[in-house]
Amino acid sequence: MNELENKLSDYIDALNAEQEPEKGQLAAGTPELEKLMATVLQVRTLKEPALPAPGYPKRLAKAVAVQIQENNSSNYQRGRRLRNRWIGPFVALAAGLLLVAVLTSWTGLFNRDVVYAMEKAVVSLSNYHGILEVRSRNAAGEEWLARRVELWSEGDKYAMRQDDGTLTVNNGERKWQVRPQSKEVALLPPAPDPAKTGFDLRDEAKRAKQYPHTVAGTELVAGRQATKLEISPPGGLPYYLWIDAETNLPVQLQTAMQNALMTTFTFTSFEPNMPIDPHVFTYQQPEGYTVVEKDPGQLVATVQEAAVISNFTPLLPQEAPGRIFAFQDRIVLDYGDTTIIETVAQESFEPVANSALGTAAGGPLEVWWERLRWRQEGLEIQIDGIRRVELAGQIAADLTLPDNGQNLLNRAQVKVPVDLEIVKANQQQVDRGSSPWQLDPLQVATTFVNLKVTPDGIQGEPLIPASAFKLAVNNGAQAVVEVTGGPIKQVYLERLVRQDETGIWSVVGYDPR
Repeated sequence: MNELENKLSDYIDALNAEQEPEKGQLAAGTPELEKLMATVLQVRTLKEPALPAPGYPKRLAKAVAVQIQENNSSNYQRGRRLRNRWIGPFVALAAGLLLVAVLTSWTGLFNRDVVYAMEKAVVSLSNYHGILEVRSRNAAGEEWLARRVELWSEGDKYAMRQDDGTLTVNNGERKWQVRPQSKEVALLPPAPDPAKTGFDLRDEAKRAKQYPHTVAGTELVAGRQATKLEISPPGGLPYYLWIDAETNLPVQLQTAMQNALMTTFTFTSFEPNMPIDPHVFTYQQPEGYTVVEKDPGQLVATVQEAAVISNFTPLLPQEAPGRIFAFQDRIVLDYGDTTIIETVAQESFEPVANSALGTAAGGPLEVWWERLRWRQEGLEIQIDGIRRVELAGQIAADLTLPDNGQNLLNRAQVKVPVDLEIVKANQQQVDRGSSPWQLDPLQVATTFVNLKVTPDGIQGEPLIPASAFKLAVNNGAQAVVEVTGGPIKQVYLERLVRQDETGIWSVVGYDPR
């Protein structure tokens, strides 16, 4: 830029930052530039106009500067009267057009105003409470709910309650987890912290200011009017951030599609700067609960140090972790939004009954909410977080996620008719907390087979025990359960209402023995 352009650019930057112009700044050295700056100040308050053409702002800014310089150099040849009569209107018109263009480009005032307003709102954010939904979508366009949590956040402290009642709290000094199912309080190390949501308001505001961005329109997010920003990190894929028009705070984040998976974080409920009961972040042991203490671990500088403490050498992704924590029996690799936990494999590998199944390192891969788990070279590896698929693929080259498009049901020899209205009613019951066993394909198959054996009902222990049932395939939408005894050898199940971890299973077919 030449000196004229620099002065104009500095002046616009000052206005963007909502700073008062320095004393004497309008006395820019030439009457034309003074008029241009005055027009900038007036147009600064205009609503968003339309951009004449792509690339117009830079071309026009340069043209204005060049024209002013040319006319300044010819003052003595052409006369002051002619210059004032023609250049003045030209400068005013050019200034208006320049601001019209600048206001709508990604380096312009309106785009930057959105980000500056967000930055200020985040700085003044003392706390918030909300309901956050995390949804995943694959390349085929299939979408499912990965997690729904209630959040309380205050500075570095947070509390997070999951749908099953599990409460995780980190008050900056200590971290614990209250587990209603097992009546336990687990004392955990404050770091690493894989329980975080992956949607930190302060981090997102910082990235939006740092990276190139454009306003992509306005949309309703959970009933809130929000500005949609497309953010383009250098060397990375664009992603989207929605800014609430009322609070100027981020309310939704959509990651780029990476490894055929995209994640959307949405605050379906959000209350900033509200009174939060301090007891939320205060440790207390509920009556009747037992305390389970965990090894706090050590922050180490190298993998070699971690191996000495843990007595095994971990398998590493190609990308180095930000931090390494070593425990007596495990190693944790911290990647910020994703955490890898490795331990020495013990006994047999048993995936969670309701988990989808893929393959990794030639064996089964457990896919459970935002967690991947498998075994490789004598180690059990668990990855939680946004980048789980990417980092898992760097460890297990043959990583294969469940294929939701695979139709397993065509193989069933006997089709079982299903009343969809009854299934919907059952799903509503489960959503209200009743009959949770319908979320487990093994339990659904166990009930179905035993009712075939004893059609009048199951009295006491079932004739075909639970140990006879084994989950053979689960792609998240359909499942196959193998049975080692009784009149049925395979049961085929499907999630008919909702194809995520909150959806119930229905028997749609079986193979007689």
